[in-house]
Amino acid sequence: MKQTYGDFPKTYQFNTNVYLVTNVKHIKTILDNSPHIFGAGTLKKDFFHSFMKHNVGISEGCPWKQRRQMNEYALDSGNIHQFSVFHDKNIQTYIRSYLNLQRLEFTDFSQMGKTLTSQIVFGVDQVPEEVYQLFSEANATEAIRNPDFRIDPKIYNIYHQTLKYYMNHPQPNSLVQLCLQYSKHQEEIYHQIPHFMFPIAGLFTAVIPRLLTLLFNHPHELRKLKQEINTTKKEKIHTMKYSRKCILEGLRLMNPVITTFRTLLKDFSFDKKHTFPKGTQFLILNNPVLREKEYFKQPNLFIPSRWNPIMEQSYYAISFNQGPQKCPGKELVITLIQSFLYHFFTIKQYKYYQTSIIDTNEIPQIINPCSLFFEFK
Repeated sequence: MKQTYGDFPKTYQFNTNVYLVTNVKHIKTILDNSPHIFGAGTLKKDFFHSFMKHNVGISEGCPWKQRRQMNEYALDSGNIHQFSVFHDKNIQTYIRSYLNLQRLEFTDFSQMGKTLTSQIVFGVDQVPEEVYQLFSEANATEAIRNPDFRIDPKIYNIYHQTLKYYMNHPQPNSLVQLCLQYSKHQEEIYHQIPHFMFPIAGLFTAVIPRLLTLLFNHPHELRKLKQEINTTKKEKIHTMKYSRKCILEGLRLMNPVITTFRTLLKDFSFDKKHTFPKGTQFLILNNPVLREKEYFKQPNLFIPSRWNPIMEQSYYAISFNQGPQKCPGKELVITLIQSFLYHFFTIKQYKYYQTSIIDTNEIPQIINPCSLFFEFK
């Protein structure tokens, strides 16, 4: 579409006219001016409305600034998280005690995601299953297509009561506790909590299995990672540079956040050729940008060594977005994955393994995590 229709091909999605943004220069303009000129897309608002309509991700103006500051405080944006020692201990304990290290498949990673997310967000080992079922309920095209969409009342009620309970009884070393340190406004906190939960759960359920698949299909890179792990002390996990490169490259090739929607809040001109009125909807497809051959040499190959601090800050490296709305939990995500990799390969000294095979000359943009498996002997 970029080659055929230029910088702003017009598309039609869920009964809405949306302009696809294909030029990185214009993508930078949008991200640098979000959310003040480019607010949240209407499709994203529709999706969030059923369970977190006051979330920072769909906010604008003063509410956005206040919610953003709360998120940055709770997530220790740009820094190693203050509870990283507790997170690391919980990950080590889970891998050693509960993770099936003979054969791993989707259900193993899913359960790990629920347990570790509960510990990180709420400070407890388990919350009611309905809390996680809510995300399956909400994560449906019906939530966007049908203005009368409602989550199952029974599931929503248990979800609601659980969040209320932990806001009234915050546990030590939890993100809920940090939110309450920043603000006593429970209604505001209530709508930020799910935005902690579903990315962290997805991290263990989908991102880590995909990264393991890439590593097991690239023995040379796996050896380099294991060498780094073997020469790193436990308290220095976050300093592992090669593991960070592997994580960034894995997210570049199979980024779980595949779309960025924006709404124009006032008339705006990108240049002399492209002027749009207030209310125009824009869509950035993140994964094609992350494989743009103009910026990435051999874009469909797994090459962790390509990453450096300058590339991380570029506007074609948008796994965590860029600009004022850059993901506030980037460093938390990376250190959680580093912790998993460190303990997984320290605890499991495999001699023989089988894994899902992929085409290493043309890495797929997405792999269904339900289909992945790993066997060790």
